[in-house]
Amino acid sequence: MRLYPWPKVVGIDEHFFRRNPTFGFREFVSLLVDYKGRRVMEVVQGKTSAELEYHLQHIPGRHHVRFVVMDLCEAFRSFARSFFKNALIVADKFHVVRLLFAAINRRRKEITGDRRTLPLRRLLLRNGFELDHGRRFLLNRWLQRHPELNEVYRVKEALHALYRVRGYNRAARFLTRLTDQLAGSQLPEIQTLRRTLKSWRFEILTHFASGLTNGRTEGFNTKAKLVKRRAYGLFVTPVLS
Repeated sequence: MRLYPWPKVVGIDEHFFRRNPTFGFREFVSLLVDYKGRRVMEVVQGKTSAELEYHLQHIPGRHHVRFVVMDLCEAFRSFARSFFKNALIVADKFHVVRLLFAAINRRRKEITGDRRTLPLRRLLLRNGFELDHGRRFLLNRWLQRHPELNEVYRVKEALHALYRVRGYNRAARFLTRLTDQLAGSQLPEIQTLRRTLKSWRFEILTHFASGLTNGRTEGFNTKAKLVKRRAYGLFVTPVLS
């Protein structure tokens, strides 16, 4: 039985575990981390709200939890809302700024082909604010010839700009202006992004009040995936009596 209760800050993340041997669907493992204590709280097979509640109900003190940090996973949000009723949910900023990465890659492939080593690919996905003047100038000139990709890229940069804002109220006003501007776009990926930002608005803005990200949980999850990868092919021989 666990010897310590839930902490004030909990991080949650999942990774692919295996394919179901009977039906072939993907099975996941969820990792819950004591954020301030820098330790893994629990590992649960599954990621649905029902599975998580069933496996975690024995741990005491869920009313102590004040923040739950996660990526933009609806199953985790549903679980946190029902299980940690006193907690605020924080959407991880790194997952927010990556919301358009797949759309950028898809539109870039339509122009350049599927070349993962292409330097342009890395430039498009980097924070443009961090590029030197020469690279930024060349990238902007190239994007002018591809208006739809240019539009998606500019919105991606606006997401980066959101996280350069300081203060909850300023971030709230910035996010409101951004979602209003996105309403005029004709691109489907932009409209999908707008719906996501509106759905997760409160959780996104809670980052600006708490300063929390899910980086620590991601680190533990990376180690768990590394252990699983290194154990590939190993099996335990049953002992016959």
